[in-house]
Amino acid sequence: MGIDLPASALARLAAMLDGCKATWVVGGSTGLVLRGAKLDRAPRDLDIYVDNASVSIVHERLSSYALDEPVDNQTERYQSILSHYNIIGTQVELVGDFRVSAYQSLYTTEVSPFLFPNSDKISVEGYEVPLVPLGHELIFNLLRDRKDRAEVVGHLIRQAPERHLPILHALLKRNSISSDIAAEALNLANNVAQYPSPSSSNKEPV
Repeated sequence: MGIDLPASALARLAAMLDGCKATWVVGGSTGLVLRGAKLDRAPRDLDIYVDNASVSIVHERLSSYALDEPVDNQTERYQSILSHYNIIGTQVELVGDFRVSAYQSLYTTEVSPFLFPNSDKISVEGYEVPLVPLGHELIFNLLRDRKDRAEVVGHLIRQAPERHLPILHALLKRNSISSDIAAEALNLANNVAQYPSPSSSNKEPV
């Protein structure tokens, strides 16, 4: 594991949340580096996604590290419930009920029903940490105009397409994603010159 990763903070977080009823996943640059992605800079913070019902549970568990209280946050593109924590010198952002609206698309993070069941688990200092599916990272980065990051995610998907492509297809189906964004996501995931149509032969994940 790279020395620039907030591994100790992530392990402490996992220890604090161990056994609680909340469902959570790690996303953002930390999640990508944990998968082996080579980014242009080290992760500066730690993003944790939860559903609305889990916000208060996680906040209570992390209250000794809290920098603020969970509050509704809305911008032109994003809507969420945000709170922040400092764990071993790492800023942790708890993102609840996250939605992205851009390019005639609406993407909603469904942690308990979809993202967590389809997460990839990685061991960090003896604790199992769930990473948000790569399909989420691909759609999210396209909607926030981070084509450079989306290309990194596409490369990771192509390393294990049998694992990641069905989840990407399912996310595109579950959300209101414009045809242009969907086509670009599939192009990056398949690394082909022409945009393919979603295959109906893939079994949709849980």
